[in-house]
Amino acid sequence: MLAGIHDHLREVLMPTERWDAIEVAEDIDAMAARAGQVNDGSLILMPWRERAGAQQLATGGFRQRVEVQFATGIVIREYDTFMGGERALRFDALKADVEQALAGWEPPGGIEPCELIGGESSPVTKGVSIFVQTWATARFLTGV
Repeated sequence: MLAGIHDHLREVLMPTERWDAIEVAEDIDAMAARAGQVNDGSLILMPWRERAGAQQLATGGFRQRVEVQFATGIVIREYDTFMGGERALRFDALKADVEQALAGWEPPGGIEPCELIGGESSPVTKGVSIFVQTWATARFLTGV
């Protein structure tokens, strides 16, 4: 599912001039490390967690709903020109792009559209900040 989300973000965001790259990180540590290395206007996509519900079929077969969460980290790298308030305004424009791309969109293999759970901003290193949003969708796990 993450590959489909990555492809969708590349298709929607990369044609605009605001975005430099869309990358994938394996976990929060890799995302934090990568955020200090990527260019301004990069997005880092990361799997977050999966939560499974109860198996739904009582008369044979197997079907279980799994909530899939993932995170998008928007990186701003500016050493001289942006102060705190200006960075927040810059994040707003990039955040709007990501929200427009994901909110209500159903990824391949998904059974529900993406919805925003929350987000927060954090400094990474001097001159580099990241705004991470957590998103959720769902899929079915099926078996015999």
